[in-house]
Amino acid sequence: MVKGSRQKFKQRFRKSNIIPPTFRNNYIPTDQKDHESTSQVSTLLDKLRKETRFDNGTVSTNISSTLPQPAFNYLMREHAEREQQERGEREVMRQRVSGPAPPKSWQEAWQGKSETTELLIKYRKGRRRAWDDSTFPTRKTKTLLEICSKTVAINIKSYISYPYFANIPTHLKQCILSSLSVYNPLTEEILPLFNTDIEYEELDLANSTINLESFKKSFWKIVKEKDLVNNLVRNWEDLADQDEETDIICSRIFGKPMDITNDDGSTITNKLISKLPKLRKLNLGFAHNISGIPLSTLLVATLPLLTHLSIAGCFNRVDGPHSLRILSGLINLLILDISYCEWATDQILLQFINWDRDLKSLRILVAVNCGSWKDVEIVRKKLSENRRSFELCTE
Repeated sequence: MVKGSRQKFKQRFRKSNIIPPTFRNNYIPTDQKDHESTSQVSTLLDKLRKETRFDNGTVSTNISSTLPQPAFNYLMREHAEREQQERGEREVMRQRVSGPAPPKSWQEAWQGKSETTELLIKYRKGRRRAWDDSTFPTRKTKTLLEICSKTVAINIKSYISYPYFANIPTHLKQCILSSLSVYNPLTEEILPLFNTDIEYEELDLANSTINLESFKKSFWKIVKEKDLVNNLVRNWEDLADQDEETDIICSRIFGKPMDITNDDGSTITNKLISKLPKLRKLNLGFAHNISGIPLSTLLVATLPLLTHLSIAGCFNRVDGPHSLRILSGLINLLILDISYCEWATDQILLQFINWDRDLKSLRILVAVNCGSWKDVEIVRKKLSENRRSFELCTE
């Protein structure tokens, strides 16, 4: 009885149409209202935040109506700059690693590595400044050749498998080597790209990690003495006194005897000669894998026409002074750089070189950040006695 009465009441209530149409159509449950309100507030906050992200690089049409025009323009400009920066970072990462760019958490580690590399490059530039200032004219603006050489040096490993690199002109290889010494120092792996040319006038191997054997194998050769009778020069001082043309001097061969024992026990005297007859400038600064005394003996025996030499930061306290004594036999040397050598004190310079007899052609001695010097003026006075326009650089 009660159940039937309830059903009749509900039917009569619906027919009576008591609920207004507007109320019926707009009614929303309370929890749904709260959800929509929260969503609207979040959307508005996202639009107002400077770090807002736009889908696919496009801007919502509604953001301009919620912000004043100056603020809208500011956000658009900042967004464009951020997008450009991120694209640049992704491109850099894409060049360093294969495949897609790594996550941002990895990029931070790469950024730290990049900063370390920049500091190292700055450090290398600072250490070779004395050599550059005394050897090359100072320029504030980089030339196109220097910019291109730097680009090749940074990406030098990509050229290892390219056979055409050997055909690059010598003067360009010289510039690339100079850039390598700062941005990507020469290694045993890269050396074959540069050891096929015999026209070098300048060889910049600063900061390289090659050893003496690789150095000799690349730029020297062994020949039989009987094949060198006509061109072999035995007395370099006499040759220097002869007023010969440069091309004639370059054709002469300077050699050091080497006794090689055959399998049958017989001994053949050969000559170790340089493949680079035109070489005049050699920078071996901070090439720590090359021993001092063997290197000095090799240079004096085979490259007496050197005019510029840097051994900055090279050799230890034991070999350094004796190596310097041997190098004093380079009679044509104009510039010698011994910077950053702790063993190179003023006493060592005065004791191990006979300045009244040796290095008469020397014009500039660069000794920046060397060992402790007691009196620079005494050294400068002693070295200037028998030399015209001599300069000692200690700063």
